[in-house]
Amino acid sequence: MKRNLIFISMAMALLLILVACNSENDGGNTTSKDNGSIGEDYEKALDGEFITILTGGSSGVYFPLGGTMAKIYQDMGAKSNSESTAASAANATSLNQGKAEIAFSMGDAAADAYEGIDSFEKQGAQENIRSVASLYTNYMQIVATTDSGIKTIEDLKGKRVAVGAPGSGTEISAERILAAYEMTYDDVKADYLSFSEGVEGIKNGNIDAVVISSGLPNAGVLELATSKDIVIVEIDKDKALEVQKDYPTFFPAVVSKDVYEGMEQDVNTVGVNNVLITHKDVDDDIVYAMTKALYENIDQLQNSHNAAKDIDIKKALENLPAPLHPGAKRYFVEEGITE
Repeated sequence: MKRNLIFISMAMALLLILVACNSENDGGNTTSKDNGSIGEDYEKALDGEFITILTGGSSGVYFPLGGTMAKIYQDMGAKSNSESTAASAANATSLNQGKAEIAFSMGDAAADAYEGIDSFEKQGAQENIRSVASLYTNYMQIVATTDSGIKTIEDLKGKRVAVGAPGSGTEISAERILAAYEMTYDDVKADYLSFSEGVEGIKNGNIDAVVISSGLPNAGVLELATSKDIVIVEIDKDKALEVQKDYPTFFPAVVSKDVYEGMEQDVNTVGVNNVLITHKDVDDDIVYAMTKALYENIDQLQNSHNAAKDIDIKKALENLPAPLHPGAKRYFVEEGITE
């Protein structure tokens, strides 16, 4: 009998220890869940998930970066793909309709979309879009050949100008730059062509100048500079500041003379941040995992295009065009970027 009592007592003590341990573990899991953290297991959040990344034209920066992001997410088990699109404005509209999970956009175009102004006035505010992060700067590059005689914005009058694909951030920016010089599309022969189509048009003699808003260097301009003597048309700093008054996402910038072959001096222009956007119905854990994976694999993005070297987590929340998605915010809180 005594032996049985001792055995029962030992069993009861062991049971109490196990219960206590389980309670501590449950408490830890509950705390983690309440804090919204998936910690070291964040990669599992993308396992089996369908992720579509909207990019831009094949000669722009979005295209290679989107392809690299798709590969990163595929390595985490996602069924991920990147799609070439008409870029910024089109991407915002598609996201608002829930047709993709994440997209690149120029900050001004995304801001217009969210607020429903200018080119989005007819279709209305795209209120479902959410910000993920601010990435790198787009530089407005109005490119012509030296043989064209184009040296200033005013010289574009009457010229055949590729202003960007319809609905792209470039096309929106082109219109605003012309307005700063009291010009409209009526003053030029506007062709709504993508970067690559515009550059090809210059090569073929069908286009006099192409408007490109992208990170540096742009692949199409690099290629063009190997066969033609090019000029980047200057946008005066005071005009850049004038545009900034109406559109705060714009700011004065400079294209360094060492970016493209044949440039003899630095050129003043206009810059605008590129952003990653998503929509409000994408799960918080998914956006958290996509954001964390982006910054933890930044070297892969930098290897795919030089523009990604300017991506800095400390600048991730600058000039965001729409409310920050809770999943992205969770990551930036963990990294001490915001509270």
